[in-house]
Order: sequence, then structure tokens, then C-alpha cells
Amino acid sequence: MNKQICKGLKRHIFVYHFLRILIGWLIMAICNFTYKPYRIREKPVLILSNHNSDFDPLLMVISLKKHFKFVASANIMSGPVGKIIKFLVGPIPRSKGADADKTVQLIIDNLDAGIDVAMFPEGNKSWDGSTNFISRRTAEIFKQTKCGLVTYRFDGGYLRSPRWSKYSRRGKICGQVVGEYSYEQLKDLSVDEIYDIIVRDMDADAYRYQDEHHLKYRGKALAEGIENLAYLCPVCHNFDTIHAKGDGFSCDCGMKGVYDEYGYLQGEQIKEFNTTVKWNSYQKKWLIDHKEELKKQTEEAISHDDNLHLYEIVNNERVLLKDGLTTSLYGDRMTINGDSGFTLTLYWKDISKIGMFRNNALYMTYGDKRYELYRSGGFPLIKYFSLWRVLTDKSLV
Repeated sequence: MNKQICKGLKRHIFVYHFLRILIGWLIMAICNFTYKPYRIREKPVLILSNHNSDFDPLLMVISLKKHFKFVASANIMSGPVGKIIKFLVGPIPRSKGADADKTVQLIIDNLDAGIDVAMFPEGNKSWDGSTNFISRRTAEIFKQTKCGLVTYRFDGGYLRSPRWSKYSRRGKICGQVVGEYSYEQLKDLSVDEIYDIIVRDMDADAYRYQDEHHLKYRGKALAEGIENLAYLCPVCHNFDTIHAKGDGFSCDCGMKGVYDEYGYLQGEQIKEFNTTVKWNSYQKKWLIDHKEELKKQTEEAISHDDNLHLYEIVNNERVLLKDGLTTSLYGDRMTINGDSGFTLTLYWKDISKIGMFRNNALYMTYGDKRYELYRSGGFPLIKYFSLWRVLTDKSLV
């Protein structure tokens, strides 16, 4: 058994058990969480779940009543609080916008040591309520170790706490195991076949669930922050023209709408785009359909954002390079400009990785450097990610 991998394991198991008994009931009450009881039979297992809430890891521990190491963003493991988290539960770190080789190897090492691992294969909380892209590399793990697979799904979490929003809402979250697959069931399957199982079981849509259950998610200023998702107006097709106040939102072109307590978008001009899933699908399709035009747009910027902070990540520490910056996005590049003549140009083709943290931090690997763009009130990270994927001919769907 790998001694380094198992270091602190008894402590981690005790902390899980202690906190589940001590505050599990409180977390369930705060999140209005219910779940279908299920006892996992396989050992070890890789547990995969969709992801919409910061409470998801705790809710999984409560509902599954077992210990597993989480793959978690390295961001939460920095500073004094991060050291406490590492000491108490020993998560497996994953750096946003960086290569995942070390993380994948740690997952395999833990499974080989008989330790269950849980991860969110989308790598991000959903922006629109539907399941994000899942890398095939997740399925490849099963060809490198001997473990079972458990798939888990949360419903309601997105509408309770949309990633783009300023404020969370009050409403119900439900959790359940979708499927459990033994090593014997998986060992003779191809990577493609395993991947198909994962994608099928991970398929979630907040509005498909909402159409069936009609649950209310009450809160204040329900629409505020929606411009962090809705970067392209479906009426005038312009970038960065959506504004929100209270429960309402509008575009400079005159389009108006309301985000209601059921999570739907109401408005005469946007009847075809009455969910955030449909709006984001429109945005992605528009980018794909206009890809060649956008690639040629190298003189006039496609989009702008201002009041940004730029950091370089050096030895896993943030080093501030400049604040008060403006980004301009073109068909071939992104420029980051500030006062005193500060300019940084990043060509889309040379950005190898882009990662997002919450709604306010964008991570990019550019050659041997890693940068973070940050704005405290949030900005449309998904716009940068989507443009990068489309303009470099990567899949966006």
C-alpha cells in the first residue's frame, strides 16, 4: 500500500464520520436537501457526479454515508483555510486551466490503494443548467486501474444557485445514485463504451426536471448577474449588451425580460429562449455558425470587458501584474491593456488550457506561463471559453 497516499487516511475518515453526524442534519436543512438512500457495494469505486452547488461534496458525503477523496479545485487549498482543508479531508487538487496529468495519476494511485475517489467530471459547475462537456480521459481511468463506477445526479441545485447569479435562492435540492457498475462489468468494455455510460448517466437538465416538478426558487434580484452567462443577445445578435436589475433584464436594442421564481425567462421577444439552457445553446450555435466571420475580425474587437485584475501564477501563488485592465477579444487574439502603456497579447492558438473558477476568475495556460483574469463582481468567463474553443476549431458541444 502506498504510504504517502494513505497518510492521514484514518483522520480523514474520522472527520467525515464526525461532521456527518454533527452537522449533516444542519446542511440538509440549509440546502433543503433530500436523497434516495443507497448503499454502494463495490470497493474501490470512482464516483462521478454532476455539479451545480458549492455544497455538492457535503451533500454527497451525507447521502452516501461513506468516505471518499474528492478531486477539488486547487483554489480552495491555498492560504490558511486551504491548509486546514488539506489536513482534515486530504482532497486531490486540480488546478484550473492547467494540465491534468498529475491529478489523473493521483486518482489512479488512490484507487490502486483501495481508496474511493469522487469527482465532478465536467470540471465546472454548470453555467446554464445542463451538463457540461465531459472529457474522454475520465473513461480512460478505468483502463489504468481496477475499480467500479458509481454515477450520481443532483437535481434542483442549479436553480437554487445559478453560477452566474449574484444571490442564491431558497428551494429544494435532490440527490440520487443513477447507476453502479462493477469492475467485472467494465473490464471488457472499450473506452468509448465506458464513456457512453458516463455521458448517459451524467445527462442532466435543470429545466427537464423543472418541467416535471414545478418547484419555486425564491430570492432577491433573481436576474442580477445573468449578463455573466448571456453575453450575446438573441434579438440583435450583439455582444455585451445585456443588463439586469432586480428580477428584470434588458438589452440596448430594447429587448426586455423577467427571470421568474421557477427559473424561466419571460419576455415577448424571447419566447424561443425561455430557459438559460436554450439561451446558451443559441449563443454556442451562433458562434459556430459565424466562426469564419469571427476569425477574420482582427481589426475591430468582437467584445470588451473592463476593470479586470491580471495575475501570474508562480509556484501556485498569485502574483499581481496589473489591475484596472481592459480586455479586447479579436478573431485571432486577446489583448489586455492598462495604463502606463501596459499591454499583453495572447493568441488563441497558443492558449493550451482555459479554466474557470466560480464566476469571477479565468485561468489560462500560455506557453510556460499561467495567468488569471479576475473581477470580484464576476464577468462572462464562458464567453472567453466559448470563443477560444470555436476560434481554435475545438468542439463546443
